[in-house]
Amino acid sequence: MAGSRLLPRKCCATIGAMSLSSLYLAPEDPQSAPDVDGVTDVLRELGLIDQPLAPGIYSAGTGFSRHVIYAGCSPFLTMQPPQDGSLQFCHAAMHGPYPQPRLVTGPNTVKPRCPACRAPLADWREHLEQWLSGSAMPSCPGCEKSWPVHELDWRAHAISGRVLIELRNVFPGEASPSDMLLKCLHEQSGAPWRYAWAAYLNED
Repeated sequence: MAGSRLLPRKCCATIGAMSLSSLYLAPEDPQSAPDVDGVTDVLRELGLIDQPLAPGIYSAGTGFSRHVIYAGCSPFLTMQPPQDGSLQFCHAAMHGPYPQPRLVTGPNTVKPRCPACRAPLADWREHLEQWLSGSAMPSCPGCEKSWPVHELDWRAHAISGRVLIELRNVFPGEASPSDMLLKCLHEQSGAPWRYAWAAYLNED
């Protein structure tokens, strides 16, 4: 397609060990699965995304810096794939719909809290694989209630959803979505959205 550029080949490698971070948006109800095409249309109409780089992955549009609100001084934003193949540039990815909510965490994810008594689950990393496989459920050390992993309070440092918008190369606490972006997503899907920071999600 004219004007589009493919992602560098590094994108196909395993990303888990790399220090890449993203800003995510998802419906507040993690079981909600809004139409992905409709959500993508909202991002395109706001100018947040532009040309496709790969299936479900888009370059940043002229509205990216308007709807991703950075704290403090405005940083220098790299909008195009660097020639060295680095993935450290602003772009977006659409994920889903998944059959069940997908949890995305990261190296900076804080201890989740029980949604009932607010006690922290300090050993969450040791049990996360079991929770995600469904062989065990998180159990609160305070009130001893059990919860699905996507119902824990991850305090905006992890997110669950059947549909996820990933705005890449945004670091934890560095930026948040504009009120207009959240409003437009709400209007299109009929449900409120939330946001969080987590690691780059590589689906290859």
